[in-house]
Amino acid sequence: MLALLCGLAAYQAPSAGRPAVARASTPAMKVTNFDQDGQFSELPQTTKPPLKILTRVEELRVLSNLADAGLLSAAEDAGVFTKLENAGAFATAEKLLPLADKFKLLSTAEKLLNSDSSSLVVAAAALLGAEIGLIALVPDDNSVLVGVQIATGVLAGAGAVTLVAVSSLFKLLQEEA
Repeated sequence: MLALLCGLAAYQAPSAGRPAVARASTPAMKVTNFDQDGQFSELPQTTKPPLKILTRVEELRVLSNLADAGLLSAAEDAGVFTKLENAGAFATAEKLLPLADKFKLLSTAEKLLNSDSSSLVVAAAALLGAEIGLIALVPDDNSVLVGVQIATGVLAGAGAVTLVAVSSLFKLLQEEA
């Protein structure tokens, strides 16, 4: 939960959007500008690359240090969040924070947030297409094979719905304000 909140707080939207309609490429032309003092050429604008906060948090191993410091356990002992405390969520989260550093979950989330959200919809469609192919190829003459079809169908459906939902979330996060 903490990693999700950090991820949402640290997200920086992409600076340039893609045009809705692609135009045919035109030959490159040199633009020369004139002002009252004579000729000058336009200098290219320099833009700063997006700040990769989640990657930096991962490099500094903030999550592991948070776990080592025991801040969540201290908050649990102080009774800061009663319902979470009763469920033992802080102790569990504290044990999982080093794994988030180890498996580089923050930089993966950052890369996903900066990637095109429509690729997740394409992945969902591919997953459903593969499942339809599996159902068509696996024979229905045996209850075990029907069970396999049902199990894979449920998993593929749940995966596709999750991918579409995440794609919608990423699309909302990537929109320019």
